[in-house]
Amino acid sequence: MSKAKTSIEIGDVRQFLTENFSSEIKNLEFLKGGELSQVFSFDDEKGSYVIKIRKTKASTTGKNPFQKELLAYEYVKSRDNTIPIPNIVEKGIFGFEKKRRILYCIVEKATGVNSHLFPQERSEKADDNLARMLHNIHSIEISKTRGYGNWSNLQEAKLDSMSEHILDVIEGLRIYTNKRFSTGIFEKDLYIKGSKRIQELVQFCSKHRYLVHGDYGYDNVLVDINGDISAVFDWEHSLFGDFAYDIAWLDFWQIREENHYAKLYKKMFEDDKKIDFENYDYRLLCYKIFIGMTAAGFFSNSNQVEKYLEAKKRILELLEY
Repeated sequence: MSKAKTSIEIGDVRQFLTENFSSEIKNLEFLKGGELSQVFSFDDEKGSYVIKIRKTKASTTGKNPFQKELLAYEYVKSRDNTIPIPNIVEKGIFGFEKKRRILYCIVEKATGVNSHLFPQERSEKADDNLARMLHNIHSIEISKTRGYGNWSNLQEAKLDSMSEHILDVIEGLRIYTNKRFSTGIFEKDLYIKGSKRIQELVQFCSKHRYLVHGDYGYDNVLVDINGDISAVFDWEHSLFGDFAYDIAWLDFWQIREENHYAKLYKKMFEDDKKIDFENYDYRLLCYKIFIGMTAAGFFSNSNQVEKYLEAKKRILELLEY
């Protein structure tokens, strides 16, 4: 398990739920997935639920990832209720540990399987629906908001362009990992090569603004037996910026062949005048390298060697384009 991932004993979760949520907790079980939160499913007399638990620094009192999830739920649902975000039942503090707060969020459990687990032989409809749901998200009205990058209150983000957001994160990654270049597994040469190519490509970032999920697909989208999208969750990394970032994310962690989702999304929506496809391929390449770099930094910091090497391999492949 990643050293960054929250680890809570299932007995402690049962006790917490019994004392604070329902005395009739049944079928409590650990769910795989997620790099930071620990997730369990359970039932009670009223229904089925999922509880997500996350450790955060006690000093980050105002930074609650589950609060952002709630804001996204309320904002998106009020503008497009066809996007199936599971209902958030409650959130709060699970407990404390040394200098950390342990937060929790309980949501209604949705049916379906993670999108990457949907059978390959029946994937065409599921992939079409993945793209269509993503287009619905990108079409949500945000004209009364401003800025680019991660939003805090779904009203504004702090930066003036998508390229500025990308470069800001890359610079933060350099500062964050610099002390580990000599002792960690993130190689300085990889950072230099990747960031140089990103600096060349950010000129192509779209100036149009869209609501971007930021972590779309895989563990964060459920697909039902018919290939329909039954849930879209984990909006913690949502941002205002270039819609192509979500496409790049799908294709970087590809479950199908290279550029499958990039081609599919463009084919389905290239006639939509509100969707900017100018310099589309350059933008996708920029964001894929960026995604690889941030993943490599995270895997290095959390000492996940195999995943770091996978991200490194992917970055080096992309740098050949």
